[in-house]
Amino acid sequence: MFKKEVKNCVIIYNPVSTGFKEDSLNKIAKTAKDYGLNPSFAKSMYQGNVIDLVKENDRKDTLIITLGGDGTVKEAYTGLSQVKQKGIYAHVPTGTTNDMAKNYDVKQTEPDKIIEDILNGEIKMFDTYSINGQIAAYTAVFGHLAHVPFITSPKLKKNFGYAGYVICAGKEIVKKPVKYDISYQTENLYGRDEFILGAVSNTKGFAGINLYDNVKLNDGKIELLLLKNINSKMIATIVNDFLHNRVNLANYKDHIILAQAEKIKLTFNNNFPQYPVDVDGENSKIIPNYVDRDLIFKAEKPIRIMKRKKDF
Repeated sequence: MFKKEVKNCVIIYNPVSTGFKEDSLNKIAKTAKDYGLNPSFAKSMYQGNVIDLVKENDRKDTLIITLGGDGTVKEAYTGLSQVKQKGIYAHVPTGTTNDMAKNYDVKQTEPDKIIEDILNGEIKMFDTYSINGQIAAYTAVFGHLAHVPFITSPKLKKNFGYAGYVICAGKEIVKKPVKYDISYQTENLYGRDEFILGAVSNTKGFAGINLYDNVKLNDGKIELLLLKNINSKMIATIVNDFLHNRVNLANYKDHIILAQAEKIKLTFNNNFPQYPVDVDGENSKIIPNYVDRDLIFKAEKPIRIMKRKKDF
């Protein structure tokens, strides 16, 4: 069905993503041709350019493949959310943390090998969601340490990869977490408490760690996680688990709120975050204030994607 449906392959690449290598494009073109596709390339020239490039190249007979980080996926999803999708979308991770690689079941490291897995893969529908109208691919985080991804310098990310985030986070961990008085509401859950961190997502994990191994990415629902005000000992425990990628939410059940919903509303009652919400590792410029205290999250229309077949 895929070979009958798709004739062209447009590869949109982000040249400033930390893992991108120019010499990989020739191998990618060869792989596409070996599978009977006509490859063409489009270079993202500035932040947000992928949105327009995806919309311009979305055609019934075309597979669009992006090369970049998680922010590139966000831009692609944003573009596809603004049109009635005709073609198929796929992604090759060449960023820093590459959280979306888990969702796409990426196993290989070389871009041409990843594309080969994609072309031998399966077509799925993946959910998207929005935060105050802005499309998110997989995660939106606020509160303690949430701003680290977008305050980490590009040079630090380029030179050290994921470790660059850890280096930057080291300066922030020693600061006392700010407590936020938040009211939360979903279709079947509501309450109010003090929290130091919140995340709304549609992903198996984020920030380089695994969180929801059994989450469904095409069920029309998003996941809410709120971390309550905890003591310094518990913070140290969670940070240590995070650094060793052994976070198990069941171990913190007395300190977190977890929910699944189609729509989530969070209201900041007394004070507000210093930094904007981190959406897919990028500065969203969304920050609650006295004029607009709410963060509204809603499940949006799904994206038709092609990915590697998961091993069973």
